[in-house]
Amino acid sequence: MRLVLALGLLASACAVASHGEAADAPGSDGTPHDAAVTVAHDAPAANPCAFTGALATWDLTGQPGTQATTAATAMASGVTAGALTRTATLTAVAAANAINGSSWPTAAQADTTKYFAFSLTPPLGCAISITSLAIDVKSSATGPATAVVATDADGYATRTPVSTTAASTPTLAVDATTARQLRVYGYSATGASGTMRIQNTLTITGSVH
Repeated sequence: MRLVLALGLLASACAVASHGEAADAPGSDGTPHDAAVTVAHDAPAANPCAFTGALATWDLTGQPGTQATTAATAMASGVTAGALTRTATLTAVAAANAINGSSWPTAAQADTTKYFAFSLTPPLGCAISITSLAIDVKSSATGPATAVVATDADGYATRTPVSTTAASTPTLAVDATTARQLRVYGYSATGASGTMRIQNTLTITGSVH
């Protein structure tokens, strides 16, 4: 009886030893193999200086026209867009889904104190290129017959025409590594009470690099 019990214990010990060797079998140098280790690699971070598309958008839906400013509603990653504003030299006038004003110059040239303005700042360490605007400017019957967009890249010297009767997409060529302001001037109004507004949405398109 004692012999049978001893043989049974010996068989169990051999089985345990056998399993241990299978789980941690020695290598060719006699040392046991380490368990497999899985290393997780993080995905590379997106390059903040590599983007092409809409840099900023101002959605004027629901605005009364008389508001002093309208904040940007969308911006590309890292880009900072300033509020769309109307200078204090213009008179605020109500208009649905817009920012509106009167007191535009009747002369056939821009008054450098009367404009709508907005700005764009690139992400830290990056530059931006502004290539176009999608802008909807509308003048009243006695409002400015002419509108232009200009930037502080050259002191507002280069002025690109903007339609005052329908939405338009003027082409620009502006590069910046710091904040850049854009202005929309209106002139050649036929009456001081004539209005000009930016309505619906305004979008700046370009690239970050």
